[in-house]
Amino acid sequence: MQLVRATLTYFPLWAKGPASALALSHSGLSWSGVFPSDWGTLKPTTPWSKLPLLNCETTSNPLTISHELAILNTIGTVSPAMSGATNADWATSQQLMCEADDIYAKLTKYQPTTNVKDKCEPEELEKLWTPTPDLAVHNREQGLHCNLALIDRFGGATTNGKYTDSGTSVGECKLFATLHALVLIDDGVLKSYPKLGAFYERFGEQQATREVLETGANMPGKFNQYFVAE
Repeated sequence: MQLVRATLTYFPLWAKGPASALALSHSGLSWSGVFPSDWGTLKPTTPWSKLPLLNCETTSNPLTISHELAILNTIGTVSPAMSGATNADWATSQQLMCEADDIYAKLTKYQPTTNVKDKCEPEELEKLWTPTPDLAVHNREQGLHCNLALIDRFGGATTNGKYTDSGTSVGECKLFATLHALVLIDDGVLKSYPKLGAFYERFGEQQATREVLETGANMPGKFNQYFVAE
C-alpha cells in the first residue's frame, strides 16, 4: 500500500492518540489531525465505536483503521523503517508496544482521569504505584513498577536510550506515549530505571517528539493531560 496522505482523528487528550501522532511525525509521512467536533454523532459511524481513527488516502482504495495498535502497525507497514530495520528490531518494537499497552490498561482501570475521579478504592490505587516491584506474584497482582522493571531489563535496552537501531520504531512511540502519561502523574516514576529513563529523555528530545508534546504537531492543538493524580 502506498500512502498519499493520512488523517488522524482523536480527542485533545494524552491518552490513546498521541502514540499514533508520534509515529506519524517520526515517519515523515504526509498527515494531518482532527479533533472531533461532535463525538456523539461521529461515534456510531466509526468501525469500532472508538478513537483513534486513521483515514488513509492511498494510490488505490481509501482505508479507514481504528484501534491504536492496528494504526501503529499500519504506519509501520507503509513506512517500513518505523517497524524496525531487522527482524530482531521488529520483534522488539512489537513487544514494547504490547507491554506499554498493558501499562495503559492498568491506568485505565485504576487511575483517575479528568473525567472520572474515583475508579477504585484508595488501597488499590496505592498498590498500583507500589515502588518495589514483585515479579514473583501473579500478573494481575503486579503494579506499574513491575512493568517498568521488566522493560528496563528488556533485551536491546542500553544506556544510549534506544531499544532498536532507529530508536523511533512504532513500539518505541507507543512506549514513550505511555511513559509520558506516567510522568505527568509522577515526574519521578522513572528514577529507578536508568535504561528506561535514558530512553524517555532521548526520545523526548527529538524534534518530532517536541512538536507533538508542545503543539500537537499536525493536530489542531496540543494533547492535554488525561490521567491525573488522586
